Amino acid sequence: MRRTATPRVFRLASLLAWLKAVVARLGFGWGHNLKLGDAYRLGSTKVRVPLDGLSIEISLGLNEKRLHLYPETRLNPRGEPVPLESFVIVDPSAHRRRISGFLRLTQKKWLALGSADAVQQALFQYPPAVAEQHLVLIYGRDALVFRNLSDAGTSIGPALDEPRWIRDSRLRRLRQIFGGPIRLLPRDEAMRLIDEVITVLQGESYRAKDDRGLPGGLLMLPQRLTPILVADLHAQVDNLLTVLSQNAFLDALEDGSAALILLGDAVHSEEDGQLREMDSSMLMMDLIFRLKLRFPEQVFYVRGNHDSFSEDMSKDGIPQGLLWARALSERRGTAYLKAMEAFYRLLPYVVASPDFVACHAAAPTTRVNQEMLVQIHRHPKLMLELINNRLRRPNRPQGYYRGDVGRLRRALQLDPATPFIVGHTPIDREDTLWLDVDGIANHHVLFSANPDQVGVFTRVGETMIPLVYPVDALTPLINTLEGEVG
Repeated sequence: MRRTATPRVFRLASLLAWLKAVVARLGFGWGHNLKLGDAYRLGSTKVRVPLDGLSIEISLGLNEKRLHLYPETRLNPRGEPVPLESFVIVDPSAHRRRISGFLRLTQKKWLALGSADAVQQALFQYPPAVAEQHLVLIYGRDALVFRNLSDAGTSIGPALDEPRWIRDSRLRRLRQIFGGPIRLLPRDEAMRLIDEVITVLQGESYRAKDDRGLPGGLLMLPQRLTPILVADLHAQVDNLLTVLSQNAFLDALEDGSAALILLGDAVHSEEDGQLREMDSSMLMMDLIFRLKLRFPEQVFYVRGNHDSFSEDMSKDGIPQGLLWARALSERRGTAYLKAMEAFYRLLPYVVASPDFVACHAAAPTTRVNQEMLVQIHRHPKLMLELINNRLRRPNRPQGYYRGDVGRLRRALQLDPATPFIVGHTPIDREDTLWLDVDGIANHHVLFSANPDQVGVFTRVGETMIPLVYPVDALTPLINTLEGEVG
């Protein structure tokens, strides 16, 4: 695959360097308090706006660019918004209308707005009137602090609250796609569903055939499809529902402009006390299969190490692979178990486009080329590496490292700066994604099973960006919509 243009990529180091330059201009002092009633043009001193749940419109320059700052919330099981200790900044001309991004401002932190930051430029498409260092926002203990840095000026004023009907409409459409409430399918219906998915996989789009006439192990997506990457859901159903109902992801799937890519390990809960529980895994696969049938050329599943019934697939000594096989057999019968095995055998192992390359676990540590990936059934060691290996460590000398990431990019004829995204190895239990891991530029780890927040990689403009959403309690909420359709 030849590139026609080099994509812009998220670079953490360049952002940090820019922020250091902004710090030098902040100055000290608290500024004056402002009860925001109407539009107010900022001067050269700081302004403190009390925290009262108000949504704020920020106008950069002489109204050349408008942004909205909203208090961030998560939905409880009754659909009520629960305030979080954060705000999000969005472009109201794009937010929820097309796939877009946002900035998050958290408590006791600050954020600089300006055109010098390539990620912000990609998100907000700043016009020339927006200075390289335009405005600083500080989330203080009891107020939001605004400090204008630009001669072009900045105004702030009240904004309308974010409309709820857009999100509600997406929840109704999801219920329709899933055929009703979010619950396990009856045995016969589940069998029909997986058989239909296997038929689709046997002729899956964007995969060259191997010498058996089956889709090979390499999925090559066209650049016209905006990627939506999620990894390692591990039976967290609300995490999947949150992603599908956020941003304009569902809209883009419906209009054919995006692709949802699941980087394996959708099954097997990793929550304490839940390692043996398999119903949530069955439900997760039911939902993924529904999505695949509804969007056969836009929903793709890449194989992970948990996508197996192997006795070697265990967590904390619990044989989740064997328990998964037993649960499927007991609940849905031997024929369904065999069908799931067939589903696993048909899955790709690597996905790439001009924007990114991704697999479940690791870059290969030995020679690789496109033909080997297509004919991956001939290369069992390569299969195992892609779904099982991890970063090289003193106690893991067989792990992959920087040179292996570069080799994979070259094998796929990708630009050296193309983002490489994997799941499989969360760095800690607090977060959901990690950037430039091990000092390898544009090497990112995504783990979307955190019960509090779910990470996604997508493209805005020409830039691949990471996004993190608070997980909403959507299963009971969608199930209360019985009888309603979008």
